Amino acid sequence: MTSPATTTDPTASNRLTYDDDLFLRTRRVLGVAVVNQTIWRLPAPLDAGAVRALHRGLANGPLQRVVRPGRLPGARARWSASAVSLDPLVESTPVPDDAVLTWADRQAQANLDPENGPTWALAAAPTASGGSVLSFLTSHVVADGGMHIGALQAAVAEATLAAGKAATGGAAPDSSRAATTDPGDAAPAVRRLPREGERIRTGLVADLRDATGQARAAVGGLRKAARQGPVPPVMAQQSSDRPRPAPRTDDAQPANPPVVVVDTDASTWHRAAHAAGGTANSLLIAVCTEILLAAGVATAGMPVRVSVPVSLRGKNDLRSNATSGVSIAVDTTVTPAPERAGVVADMAQIRASAAAEFRALTSGTRVDTLGPLKPLMQMVPDAVAKLAARDATAPLCLASNLGRLPATFAAPLGTPASSVLMRGVTQGLTRGRLRQMRGGLDSWWSEHDGVATLVVLGLDVEHLGEPAQVRAAVESVYARHGLPVRFW
Repeated sequence: MTSPATTTDPTASNRLTYDDDLFLRTRRVLGVAVVNQTIWRLPAPLDAGAVRALHRGLANGPLQRVVRPGRLPGARARWSASAVSLDPLVESTPVPDDAVLTWADRQAQANLDPENGPTWALAAAPTASGGSVLSFLTSHVVADGGMHIGALQAAVAEATLAAGKAATGGAAPDSSRAATTDPGDAAPAVRRLPREGERIRTGLVADLRDATGQARAAVGGLRKAARQGPVPPVMAQQSSDRPRPAPRTDDAQPANPPVVVVDTDASTWHRAAHAAGGTANSLLIAVCTEILLAAGVATAGMPVRVSVPVSLRGKNDLRSNATSGVSIAVDTTVTPAPERAGVVADMAQIRASAAAEFRALTSGTRVDTLGPLKPLMQMVPDAVAKLAARDATAPLCLASNLGRLPATFAAPLGTPASSVLMRGVTQGLTRGRLRQMRGGLDSWWSEHDGVATLVVLGLDVEHLGEPAQVRAAVESVYARHGLPVRFW
C-alpha cells in the first residue's frame, strides 16, 4: 500500500507504487512473472492440521489483495481485498531428501494472478527421512521479501492464537481484525485494504485527483532529470557492456537456469567476514563476485558491478513492494602463481562503498537516472513499456541479503527448520530472453538458528548454465574462505 507509514487512517491512499506496477507489467506485457518462494526443511513429521491453520492465517492477511485498474487515463491502479485463494496442497507421497529442490521447482510454477487471484500458494509434503517440507509462494506484484516474511509471521501469530483459544475453549480470533495484522511486526494495525465496491477513495473523483497528481509528478520528474544531468557511469564490468546475443532457433523454448543451495555454519561465516575486515553482507558480496570470477563470467583484475537490494519498509508499512537498491564497483585481483585465482582482496572497500551508497539512498542525495522518471513511466501505456523493455538487462551480480530470519518465520509450523531456502523465481522465462538479459548470477543469503544459507541462480548460459558449473564455483570460493559446505 502506498500510504505513508505515519498514517493511521484506514481510508488512506491505496495506489500501486512504481515497483508494484513494474512487476505487474513484466507479467502482463512480457509474459514473465516473478514470484518469491521460501522452502523449509523441517525435522518433524508433516502436520496437515498445522498447514491448514497457517493457510487460514494467510487467507486473513495482507496478501489477499488484487489489482484493480484506474478508471481514468493516468490514474494509477489500486489494490482491493480479494476472496480468491488456492487450497493448501498437502501431499502424501514422501519426497526423497535429495529431491527437495525438484519438489520446490514444481511448487514454484503455481499460477498466481495478481489481477484476479490467487496471489499466493502454500504446499507441504513428507520427506523420505521422516521429516517434512513446506513451500510458500507469493507473487512479487503483491509481496517483496519484507512483505513475504511479514505476512507469514502474521499468519503464524494468528494460527498460534487460534490454537491457544481452542485449547482453552475460548472463541476463535476475529478474522476481520486478523486481516489488519501488520507484516512488519505481526502486531495488530489499524489500516486495512479497501473491500471490493467500497466507496473510499476509489471513485472517479479519486482517479481524477490521482491522474492529476501523477501528471504533475511526471513533469516535475522530467525537470529534475534535466537539472541533475547525466549520472556518472559505474566503471566496472556489467551486463549492459556484454554483446547482445544473436537470435537462435531455440529462443522460444523454456529456460531452466540452474539453482544451487548451500548451507554453512553462520558463526564461521561471521568469523571469516570479521577476519577480513568486513561484515556478513560484505562477505556475501565478495563471495558472489568471486563465484563470477571462478566461473569465468567476469575478468579478474577489473572491478565488477554488484547490485544490492535495500529494504525501505517501515513499521506499519503495508506496501507490497518497499525495496530499492544500490550498485557498487567491487575491486578484484589475481592471486600469485600457481593458483592465479580471481579474488576480492579488500573487504573494507566493499564495506565502505556499500555504506556510502546506503547513506546516499536513505538521505535522498543519491543521483539516480531512473528515480525522477518513475511517475512518467508508470503512466505510459503497455505498448510503450514493451518497447522500452526490449533491451533490458539483468544485473551481472545480484547479492540479496535477507539477514537473520525471525524465529517465527523459521518455524512456521512450530518446529524450527533445519534449513530455509529463500529465492526469487521467474516464471515463463525463455532461453532467448535469458540470453538477452545477459546476467551473471542472482543470489539470496539468510541465516537462522546457526545456519547460513546461500542460494545461487546461474544466469550466464555458457559459464553457469549447468548445476555442476555453479556448484564447482561455489565450492571453490567457499573453500578459499574456510567455509564448510552442505549442499541441498
